[in-house]
Amino acid sequence: MKEKASDLTKALCLRILAKSFLTAYALCTAFHAPLAPGQYETFIDYAIASIYEILGEYDLRFFLLLLLAVVFYRFAHRRLEGTEQDGRSSALLAGFFALCLLFGQSYHLAADSSYILGSPVNLLKSALSFGGYAGLFRALIGLVWQAMDSHGFTGGGEHFFSRHAFSRSFLILAGAYLPFLLLAFPGNLCWDAIGQIEQVMGSAGYSTHHPLFHTLIMGGLVKAGQTLFHSPEIGLFVYMLLQDAMLAAALAATIGVLSRRGASFPLLLTLQALYCVTPVYSNMASTAVKDVPFAACMVLYCLWLALLLEEPRRIHSRRFVISFFLIQVSVILLRNNGLYVVVLSGIAGFLFLFRKYGLRERLRFLLAGFGASVLTARVILALLAFACHASPGSIGEMMSLPFQQTARYLLLYQQEITPEERAAIEAVLGDVGTVADKYDPASADPVKALFHRDASTGEVFSYMKAWLRGFFRHPGPYIEAFFAHIYGWFTPGVSNSIRYEADTYETVRQGGLFPNAEKLLIFYYRFAARTPLGLLENVGASVWALFLLAFYQRRRGLSAALCAGAPLWVSLLICMASPCFLGHPRYAFPILFTVPFLYGFTLTLAPADRKAARK
Repeated sequence: MKEKASDLTKALCLRILAKSFLTAYALCTAFHAPLAPGQYETFIDYAIASIYEILGEYDLRFFLLLLLAVVFYRFAHRRLEGTEQDGRSSALLAGFFALCLLFGQSYHLAADSSYILGSPVNLLKSALSFGGYAGLFRALIGLVWQAMDSHGFTGGGEHFFSRHAFSRSFLILAGAYLPFLLLAFPGNLCWDAIGQIEQVMGSAGYSTHHPLFHTLIMGGLVKAGQTLFHSPEIGLFVYMLLQDAMLAAALAATIGVLSRRGASFPLLLTLQALYCVTPVYSNMASTAVKDVPFAACMVLYCLWLALLLEEPRRIHSRRFVISFFLIQVSVILLRNNGLYVVVLSGIAGFLFLFRKYGLRERLRFLLAGFGASVLTARVILALLAFACHASPGSIGEMMSLPFQQTARYLLLYQQEITPEERAAIEAVLGDVGTVADKYDPASADPVKALFHRDASTGEVFSYMKAWLRGFFRHPGPYIEAFFAHIYGWFTPGVSNSIRYEADTYETVRQGGLFPNAEKLLIFYYRFAARTPLGLLENVGASVWALFLLAFYQRRRGLSAALCAGAPLWVSLLICMASPCFLGHPRYAFPILFTVPFLYGFTLTLAPADRKAARK
């Protein structure tokens, strides 16, 4: 028995040492362009260089990481030994995270997969790094899940948020954001906001390219400031106050709801602190952009949806239905893709309740909960477009990804396209040579700008047929263009610090409350992005947090809580279809702003509620 125990101990030590070595290797490995034999005088020189490339550098940093990894894996083994684990789920999620990091690094450096798959050397380095990352993430996932299972997140007696939680949280948030808004007076403008203001001020015709409802509110307030006080800055500042109030109210509502569910003070304090110190919240609170009020409504939408799926009988409450209806209408009115969020998440909710209730109740849920809001919002938007004589948005806005794939394909195989395919592409995007030259892996905007707005439905259909033929002929460029287009949404290794710095706009003065105030804000946000605070606003990290929560909910059978995250998964799909990641992570605000609440909602499910949520 002693010999068997000794053998097990040795095996454990060897396993921990092997995982520690791979983890240290992964954390220290730097990927480079594939080595080409032609770059070396002899094959021996190439072989030696390849060995050096595989081995990397075993410096002090490597040995320190190796030591820390040994300590960490030993700690993780002791904490997780004997606990309930779902090895398959954690292994799958850990492998996914590892692939995200490796592919993200390659696409960020080279805009393709060559840095990890481009040669046998790079492939071997990637395999070793994958093993190190996967082992690290699997242990971390196990520790996080164990903490979520073993700690209590409700109760704790009377505390600061036990009474008037919403109002207290709202005042704290308003006080935290107000100094940034004052420093940025009358408000920082992004390029989309400038275009919307110009529509109302008469410099440009109305268009549904941006949400017309939001355009009329923001532009209308700026114009009212100009008309009443001869100061568009006052109008913009009033809009900023409204926008900030919406954001603070939505975030405070999550604190209020969780407080009524009996959330513990540490949990509520953690959420409140995240809302206050995460740079993106105060940053966007001082920036006029349509995504902030939309994200605020998305937070409320996910909150109401979670409550409804947790207790479907709430659909019988007139007050609940009316408020849910108004929130959904706001989601659709404040962003053009809000329609897809409500429709698709409504279908997900309907399917979740499909087996639980009879046909009458299911139809009541679908129609009262979602159908009426979609119809109402569409009618309002149609009436606004008619009244403003607004030109419709371009269908090209939804085709960023196929345009990118076509451009990359033409860059490599332009000589292979048929005359019919050339005519189909040029009818939609113009000269194929120009399309290829405009390809930018980081952004679809240069190619999308070539889209012919007057292209007919038939011409777009012909283009899609040419696009499909190219895929079956050479799928490689399509796959590479796809990953180059979406990798940034899935890896925390890519920085996405957001501070829109639009060019000078003559209609509305910018620059801050006093000279150089704007520069102080820019310095702060760029500096914060280089500190641990930057991880709190990292979109890739928030997407990972969403995956981690979904796997945990699935592991625990919390189907209602899992379905409540449906709007965020739709938002992720919208992000992947958007023009780019770098510079525009605001598309992921619904995810970034809502994930903390979903964690709180899941962790505050009482034992009885957990059983109900599994049904």
